[in-house]
Amino acid sequence: MNNELKDKYDVIIGLEIHVQTNTKSKMFCSCPTGYFQKQPNTHVCPVCLGLPGALPVPNKRAIELCILMGLATNCNIANEIYFDRKHYFYPDLPKGYQISQYKDPICSDGYVEISNGQKVAIERIHQEEDVAKSTHHVESGSGKEYTLVDYNKSSVPLIEIVTKPNIRSAKDAKDYATKIRQIARYLNISDADMEKGQMRCEPNISIQEKGKWEYKDGKILPIGKYKLNPKVEVKNIGSITAVEKAIEYEAERMSKELEDGEEIKQQTRGWNAAKGITEFQRYKESADDYRYMPEPDIPVIDISKEDIERIKKEIVELPNEKIKRYMNDWDITEYAADVISSTKESAEYFEKLQKKLSESMNEKDSAKEASNWIMGPLYAIANKQGKEIADIGVNGDDLAKLIVAFKEDVFTKNKAEELLNQSIEKGLNITDEIEKLKSAKESVGSLDDIVKQVIDENTQAVADYKSGKEASIGFLVGKVMQLTHGTANPNDVRNTLVEELKK
Repeated sequence: MNNELKDKYDVIIGLEIHVQTNTKSKMFCSCPTGYFQKQPNTHVCPVCLGLPGALPVPNKRAIELCILMGLATNCNIANEIYFDRKHYFYPDLPKGYQISQYKDPICSDGYVEISNGQKVAIERIHQEEDVAKSTHHVESGSGKEYTLVDYNKSSVPLIEIVTKPNIRSAKDAKDYATKIRQIARYLNISDADMEKGQMRCEPNISIQEKGKWEYKDGKILPIGKYKLNPKVEVKNIGSITAVEKAIEYEAERMSKELEDGEEIKQQTRGWNAAKGITEFQRYKESADDYRYMPEPDIPVIDISKEDIERIKKEIVELPNEKIKRYMNDWDITEYAADVISSTKESAEYFEKLQKKLSESMNEKDSAKEASNWIMGPLYAIANKQGKEIADIGVNGDDLAKLIVAFKEDVFTKNKAEELLNQSIEKGLNITDEIEKLKSAKESVGSLDDIVKQVIDENTQAVADYKSGKEASIGFLVGKVMQLTHGTANPNDVRNTLVEELKK
């Protein structure tokens, strides 16, 4: 929103995030879940096709992963699990209902702390099954529209994570979605790849006049006679970045509607990434429209304290905890700690590198060196390749040797980075190159002797420098660097040359 609208209206956001869990079989049958890029309708059976008489059998591991997500997000865990039927008609739902949860979610009243320190309140995390995939086509020539349905995705286990409406900016919503994805990946709950549909983010957005509403007990309430504006749900968001863009656009659109004297209607809109806009899909249903009822084919499932304690053991150190530890124990900057811990693999790479470097220096220095190299050369290489830091092909032990050699003045920072790039691009053996450069440095003699040699062999450049052409010093520095095979410090070379030329 522009500044004028920001001064008048508050943006209120709640997020619904669906995450497909990493299970081998579907939620209520034994069909495999690996449907991506498979032939349509090949991973199906009477249960996930909704054929009459087929009975669902809950996937134990899917339920455990739902509990695991709840524990990682500070939720209360229910003692009993109830499933419900959520009714609506659409070709992607062959039974005419989705098995989900309504009044009694597995997990409730949790939170996730985002980067600004705010605790985003989670209302519920519940278990359900996914629906089939509909693909819409237009027939070439006739222009006739038709839809194909692939049921491979039908009944894949889903976790739905629903926040309370306590997010106040598009940036915070993006940050929260990022944290949820990180948790899912760290705990191997899901790969959470939005491009593959393994994670879906659906923000619910409303615009309210400043000072005319309050947030109380997890709800948005009017002050006095103020009438709350309804919320708008946005679907079809394909990336974390798009979450922020979609919310920003929709907040602007609704604010302008109010300014034009129009009434906001509760509705579902779709994000059009190509145009950067939301588009009307349908007027939004209420819970009553879904005609929820208890699932009669699945009995109540008991969750014991022993079950919860067993699942709790799967929780590893999560990004927020890593960030705090890196900052507190090793004085790593918040930004660097955030980037390094963004994936489990990059955090593991950093910690292994730090441990290796600590054999040659103290803990804080080793952590700072590891951080500097990851955030500098490695980050640049990863961005260029479009990969994660842990996937660019640099062995941590070799990198540690390179850093130590640089710190011991075997060669310059530029030379070290050159060797690093060559190890990736040409398969250069870093250990061998370090040994070669060590030998070369020992054989070339002292810097003073090399400087004198260069001065003697380049009389014209020396004369130019002494006549006032100071740029000639760069030529002489380059000659010295050649003779030292890039092992000398350029500043030391320049200073030594200047002193010698004064004589």
